[in-house]
Amino acid sequence: MYYYFSSNYPSALKINGVYYGILGDALKPLRVDEGFTPFIELCPIGDGQTLNLILDKNFLSSPPRQVVLTDLKGGFLIKFCSFSFSPDFFIVNQQKFNDAIVTVFNENGLKLSIETHNDFYAETFKFDCENAEILEFYQNNFKFIVICFLGKNKILCVYKITDKIEKVFMREVSEFSLDDSFTTVEKRTDIAKHTINSCWEFDGNAFKQKNIEIKVKDGFNFIDLPEKLIPYAFLESFLIGEDIDCYLCDDMKNNKAFLNGFFGDFIGIMPPPKFRAFDEIGLIYQELENKYSVKYFSFQVENRKIINLKQNDD
Repeated sequence: MYYYFSSNYPSALKINGVYYGILGDALKPLRVDEGFTPFIELCPIGDGQTLNLILDKNFLSSPPRQVVLTDLKGGFLIKFCSFSFSPDFFIVNQQKFNDAIVTVFNENGLKLSIETHNDFYAETFKFDCENAEILEFYQNNFKFIVICFLGKNKILCVYKITDKIEKVFMREVSEFSLDDSFTTVEKRTDIAKHTINSCWEFDGNAFKQKNIEIKVKDGFNFIDLPEKLIPYAFLESFLIGEDIDCYLCDDMKNNKAFLNGFFGDFIGIMPPPKFRAFDEIGLIYQELENKYSVKYFSFQVENRKIINLKQNDD
C-alpha cells in the first residue's frame, strides 16, 4: 500500500518513533507492507498542531477533522491541515442590520454567528481568513446575508434570513457583485485558464445559475494541445459545463447526454499515481467533509477526437 503525506504547515514526520522527514506542500511517499499498521506522529515546527494516529481501518474510514484523506485505490493521500485555532477571542468583523446581527470571530477556530428576532445560527469553518466582508441583499422577496471571507482564497457564503436562518450558497470565487443582480467570477488554473462569469437566481431553495459565460485565455486552441492532454482538457471543460463537441467524434457526440450519469458528480481531475496505469486519468469525488475518493478512466483518441472511454475496475 502506498501513502503520500503532505501538510499545510511545516512539520516533522515520525513513523514508529523514527524521524522520517519534514512535511510541507510537496508529497512525501511511504510504502507500507500489507498487514502493517504504523504509528504516525506529526510534530509541528513552529505554529501548528501535534497529531498522533495509527494507519488502520478506523483511521482510513473516518479520518479526524485535522486530516484530509483521499482514497487513491491502491494508496492514500493524507494531508494534515492546521488552521488558526488560537484560544484567544477576537472579532474579525461584525455588522448590525435592522433585523440581524452578524459576527465573524475567532475562538479556537474561525466561527460565525447570525442572530435575528426569530432564530440564532452558528457555524465553524475549516479555513482561515484575514478579514470578512458582510453585506445584505434582496432577491425574489427573500433577504440574504452575504459573507465574503478574505484570506488565501476568497470564500463566498450566502444565508437566507427568514424565520429560520439557512445557508444556501458557498463557493470559492475571484470576484462577486450584488449590483442589480447576484454575480460571481471564477478563474480556474486549468489548461485553458477558464474564466466563468455566472448570474445566480434563487428558486426558493437554492441559487441556480441563470446565465453563464465561459471564456478561455487568449490564444488557446485545443488543436494545439499534445494528444495526451486532450482528455484532460475535455474533462476540465465538461466539469464547468462548457461545450465539449470539439473533443468528441460523431458517435460520442450522439451519446454525450449519457456522460453526466457515466462520470457522476466529480469535483476534480488528476494524473495517475505511479501504482496505476500511466494512461489512466483520475476523477476525484467527495464522500465526506474531509474524505475523498478517486475513480480512474481511460480514453481512446484518434485524429485528435475522443472515440471511446471506459471506467477501469478498482
